[in-house]
Amino acid sequence: MPQTPRKLGEIFVRRKPESVSQAREMVRDLLGANHPAYEQARLVVSEITTNAVEHSESGPVGDLVMVVLKVVNDFVYVEVTDPGSASRKPHLQECSPLYAESGRGLFIVDEISAGNWGVRDFGPGGRTVWCAIPADPSNADCSPVAPPPALP
Repeated sequence: MPQTPRKLGEIFVRRKPESVSQAREMVRDLLGANHPAYEQARLVVSEITTNAVEHSESGPVGDLVMVVLKVVNDFVYVEVTDPGSASRKPHLQECSPLYAESGRGLFIVDEISAGNWGVRDFGPGGRTVWCAIPADPSNADCSPVAPPPALP
């Protein structure tokens, strides 16, 4: 029987590079460094928030980015909502040069989440990039197939 989604917390940050470390700190504060999925959650939050900071544009809510952590069944869901961009859409790069300094963020997210990630586009209202990672990566036999459910 599916569990009711439980929001661990959220943070609003400005769309600037320093905000990525604030988002990582939120993961530590909400999950704790001893949580089995801590490192994976911290890394995907870092990658998705970095993309939001670097590739979105100012929107109706200005330069705010919202990072949310949820727990549903045996998964930790990460959602990062940003103002979006008319010219750029989140996508996996075909390949990045071996020594490139960028271009691997969503590839990392895709690997950690075993392909359980996606984008909800709200047009001029922004977009949310989400992913689901096993709450216990050592026991990762099942995979979600849907975006994170809405909270009641």
